[in-house]
Amino acid sequence: MRLAEVCFFILWTHKGRETPLMLVSLYSTLDLRLLKAFHNTLWLCEHQGDLALLFIDAKTIQSVIAMIPHTPVIELQQLGEWFFLVEKPGLDVAVIGGMVEEMRGYKYSNINETHWCTIW
Repeated sequence: MRLAEVCFFILWTHKGRETPLMLVSLYSTLDLRLLKAFHNTLWLCEHQGDLALLFIDAKTIQSVIAMIPHTPVIELQQLGEWFFLVEKPGLDVAVIGGMVEEMRGYKYSNINETHWCTIW
């Protein structure tokens, strides 16, 4: 099982055969140390961005998930920006991940967006 953010879809034709492909950006494998620290309840990965691009067959998708930004602190040490897996996210998560809102004297920006991803 691998986790990846979908960048875009294409329909590739080779020798008369059409294949739907996706360009994805891979997440790291699960950090087993952190998984153990969180009692096997929090699946954390790092987003690898453009360093881990790959084309995959769109028919190999097993599930659509959300990767939510998370900055864990263990023993008073911040571990950097990670993402945790959320299965079957609802519309409420999609709305939270995409809103930018301004209120009196405060400016909210969407620095940490939810990543809509796939498992294959």
